[in-house]
Amino acid sequence: MHRKLPWIVLIIAVLISHGTMLVRQPVSPDILFLFLPNAAFLREQLLQGALPLWNPHLLAGHPFLAELQTQVLYPPSLLFLLAPPERVLGPFLFAHLVWLALGTWRLARYSGASRRAAMLAGLAAGLSPLAVEHYAHPNMLCGLSWVPWVWGSGQLLTRRPTRAGMALLGVQVACSVLAGSPELTLLALAGLARCLWKRTRWTLGALALGAGLSAVTWIPFLELLVRSDRSGGLGVGDATQFALSPREVVDLALPFVRFGADRSGMQTFQSVLFVGASLLVLAAWGLWRRKRLAVLCGVLVLLALGDSGWLFTWLYAWVPGASLFRFPIKFLSALPVLLALAVAFGFTAWERGPRPHSRRSGAVFAVVALLGACALAVAGAGAHWAVSVAWVGLAGGALLAARAAVPSRRAWMVAAVMVIECAVFQQGVGTLWSLSGAAPCRPSPEFRPEGRVAYDIDWMRVDVAHRADACEVGVPNVNMAGGFDALEGFVVPAPAYVKQLVRDEPVRAAEHLGASVVVIDDEAKRAAYPGEVLFQNRSYLALRLGRKGRAVLESGGERLELEPEVAMPSRLAFVLPRGGERLLVRDAWFPGWEAEADGAPVPLLEADGLRAIPLQGTERRVELHYRPQSFRVGALLSLVSLGVLGLLGFSARRRVRSG
Repeated sequence: MHRKLPWIVLIIAVLISHGTMLVRQPVSPDILFLFLPNAAFLREQLLQGALPLWNPHLLAGHPFLAELQTQVLYPPSLLFLLAPPERVLGPFLFAHLVWLALGTWRLARYSGASRRAAMLAGLAAGLSPLAVEHYAHPNMLCGLSWVPWVWGSGQLLTRRPTRAGMALLGVQVACSVLAGSPELTLLALAGLARCLWKRTRWTLGALALGAGLSAVTWIPFLELLVRSDRSGGLGVGDATQFALSPREVVDLALPFVRFGADRSGMQTFQSVLFVGASLLVLAAWGLWRRKRLAVLCGVLVLLALGDSGWLFTWLYAWVPGASLFRFPIKFLSALPVLLALAVAFGFTAWERGPRPHSRRSGAVFAVVALLGACALAVAGAGAHWAVSVAWVGLAGGALLAARAAVPSRRAWMVAAVMVIECAVFQQGVGTLWSLSGAAPCRPSPEFRPEGRVAYDIDWMRVDVAHRADACEVGVPNVNMAGGFDALEGFVVPAPAYVKQLVRDEPVRAAEHLGASVVVIDDEAKRAAYPGEVLFQNRSYLALRLGRKGRAVLESGGERLELEPEVAMPSRLAFVLPRGGERLLVRDAWFPGWEAEADGAPVPLLEADGLRAIPLQGTERRVELHYRPQSFRVGALLSLVSLGVLGLLGFSARRRVRSG
């Protein structure tokens, strides 16, 4: 029973602190305009028995599986088959937070911490506001949850190199890749440096297995990356956008110095930077005893400073591939795990210290400190230095008061301090308060557009404050011409011509891409789009522009609008009523699409960012299929790797039986 106790304690504690996320949908622009629509499309396709390689609803068509954030082959994504995504997303993210806590507990145990210290480390990671902030970025929370598991399995493989351990590490590396956060996968792999140095052959085998298992995703992703705007690297200005400013470094230690203040000109990727006073106080002991861990945490903070710190500038200039990434603030993502390890090391030394003579004064101080911290948290958010210093002082005092208990009970008292502090901060004025509290987002039944929808709106206004209006008009299901600003920072394959057209000439873009409905947020734009009102609420207006065909058959200067006979994400079929010179399909051109006319292969050309098929004039049926070579190669490698994994498992079982 004692082996299961830490797991039970971690799950119950995180439930107490974050239970609201089980029943309420998290809210953020990325969730509304990226993750929920992606999950809905994934669920729809999987329920139909199809593997979604292409999404025809986003932009003018978009590779789906190749975009890592879609998490198509990530095993936990199967949870979205149970219910609509808006109902599953909260439990999905909460499960990853518990997985993060359990992985950190396991990592601390493999690092030499006691059971009590490891339990506190798991709590420190699972309760850290810095970790919970990634509820706004689901792929990053998923990626973060695998970091301690990869590091822990690396330590296990270093200590006892076995085929089973190599296979386990390989599977966890593959899950990290499939989770959809390349930055956190790289941080997880960087933590295997010691394992690579001591057990080179075993570690390389595990990495090769992990790369093979996830090849079906990352090989198409590399093709997408090569053909995207990022292929030549980002400029320094773009790369250092959303960097930690020197003034914000203090937010990591003090909770209310800048909370609620005017943050104009500062990074806005993370609204909460506080890591927790009780966590930080205990971690200070561990960082003092483990200097290398302290240096690693300092390096991550320095990298997060972007162009304000020389290290990121050097990395950007000299490390190949570094210019493909941006948002230096993401380097802080691994801090919850590293500081949790420091908590374990600090508590291990602290719990063996001398026991104070008086219990009564310590107990009274602990109660007063916790009550005072709660009151200050609720009443004093935004009071800056006075409240911040009082908060940290009271939490630290509560920890010192807990030292009056016998060593066997200190861990429980410290855990109580952590749970109370983080629950008050996150539920009252912090992370969860700003991310939760939304009903499921569904379009209004009155908004039933036929054909494609273009969005000529100010995306900066489509935030949590306008969420209800945006949901009514179906904005979260952004497709075709919409979503460029909302998806800024993500790899999008639409040709440069289409992107520029959407940004500079939205009216012409709607015509070019065959929009039947346009959504606008400004009455002044109404004159540019003549059409009847289809739907209107307080913020948005949907106009019917007239039915546009998915394709245009051109012949002798005449143009005939056509609808597909078969319209599937990865397959289109058109029946031609007469001969023609060219069939222009209003979908984005991208490698991997193949065309056939009357069963014979024909060229598929790019025409102003769309797909064009030259005809002889006798064809009567044209079909298009999306069959990317990158997916086929990746699928083959993944199947081979699955076979290798099966052989390793069979070999390990035989060894156990023979032993």
